[in-house]
Amino acid sequence: MGLVYFLGYLFFEILFSYEFANIFTPVGLFLEVIFTAVVGIYILRTLHFSLALEMQKVMSGEITQEEFMKSGLFRMLGAVLLIIPGVFSDILGILFLMEPVARWFARKFLKKSPSYHKPSYDDEIIDVEIVEIIEEKRP
Repeated sequence: MGLVYFLGYLFFEILFSYEFANIFTPVGLFLEVIFTAVVGIYILRTLHFSLALEMQKVMSGEITQEEFMKSGLFRMLGAVLLIIPGVFSDILGILFLMEPVARWFARKFLKKSPSYHKPSYDDEIIDVEIVEIIEEKRP
């Protein structure tokens, strides 16, 4: 199955690059590849700054830890796709850098991680209330 995905990716990569070169000339394709590679390297080098901002969102409760990990993963994947030469990989990289698209992709294709603290249900639970009576001492 992985070979089918790779061949599909390769087909679209060649198709998009060919069409881009027809429209913007091979020099335009070369400049696009160089520009997006520089942008991808810059994003990778500054990734720790954006992760620090996301960590603040986790601490304030705006996002969950799972969302934090997925957003960092897709940011890094988007930057790597920008570094890879080709127009289709650049389009995918730009899409993965967009947060709504990355969240949709994560919900659609990544499996939910199992919870470490699963509630255990016990049929023999007894609800007990402890009442403490305090006697007042009278002089």
